[in-house]
Amino acid sequence: MASCAPTARVPQAPAPQWDQALLFDPALTGMPRQQLDALTETLALDGEVRRGRPPRLTFPEQVLATVLHLRVALAAEPLAVLFGSSRTAMHRTLLKNRKLLESNSVVIPPATTPPLLLAALHARILAQTGEPHNKTKTTC
Repeated sequence: MASCAPTARVPQAPAPQWDQALLFDPALTGMPRQQLDALTETLALDGEVRRGRPPRLTFPEQVLATVLHLRVALAAEPLAVLFGSSRTAMHRTLLKNRKLLESNSVVIPPATTPPLLLAALHARILAQTGEPHNKTKTTC
């Protein structure tokens, strides 16, 4: 007969503490926080038109998500996980804000090399979804 003795647990290292401020890091955004704030103010003149249900993300969060999308080529799905939004809502946000950037002649250049912080973002996405097969997909 097999014994029903409990198996010993292997201690696991605690997950690193997630800090939402990491998303504002200039290594990811390509600009200091003051410049990101100024960009948000510029886009807010045309972009904060509200129709229907209020968005889950604030307008500054929407702009940040769009900057990350363009700068480090994060797709809507991982951005939705990072910002606690749905993939569909994130896709609409990215589309709307890309048009705003274009109408204001603002270009967000892609990062020439992937920032090391992408590994932390990937870990956060995996921790939130609990799905090891869910990879941080880029738009490229």
